Amino acid sequence: MRIAGLISEQAIENPVKVNYTWYEKAKGIIQWNFENTGSTTRSFILLRGITENNKVSEIYAFGDAFYPLYYKNFNVDFVTEPEPLANVSARTNNAPLAVIENSDSRLLVAFLYTLSGGSKYSVLEGGWTGVEPGGIKIVLAKYSGTKDFSIKYEKKQCTLYNEESSTDYGCPDDPFTVKSALMRVNNSIKPLFNDTISAAGDNNCV
Repeated sequence: MRIAGLISEQAIENPVKVNYTWYEKAKGIIQWNFENTGSTTRSFILLRGITENNKVSEIYAFGDAFYPLYYKNFNVDFVTEPEPLANVSARTNNAPLAVIENSDSRLLVAFLYTLSGGSKYSVLEGGWTGVEPGGIKIVLAKYSGTKDFSIKYEKKQCTLYNEESSTDYGCPDDPFTVKSALMRVNNSIKPLFNDTISAAGDNNCV
């Protein structure tokens, strides 16, 4: 038996396209290239995993892995309202972070990309020495207001980043508080770490 029902906007149309090219393969740096082929402004996040031995590892949102360190050290802010990004160059482009609400109401943090209709945007990502991305997917996100959030994160995020990159960056206070846009998605995206994110005045922590 077939039963008809409501469909999501993403099932109707996802005009955002993505691909990657090698920026500096010897150093494991790739360039993500986004294009909004539609006529209206769209916000979205990027999902991807690592392809190794013809298998794709656990897929997670770009930015979810090390966002506390990015926030403190890389001049990466939380966006309070999504606005179209200016595409200067892949080397200097710097997308903001945002709190993302899953279809199951869980919260996570990821880079948020907002492109006006017909525009393109590129950004670099390191850590791809000897491997390539897989399970690549664009997930559209809708603005749902701006709130103050308390974020308690797993500190091993800082340890892992510094071990992989041979650096000694610090991380913000744990927990720390930010004002961020809340962006809703129609997907259930598994956070990479067991961070606890809650809106100010909200008794529900996730």
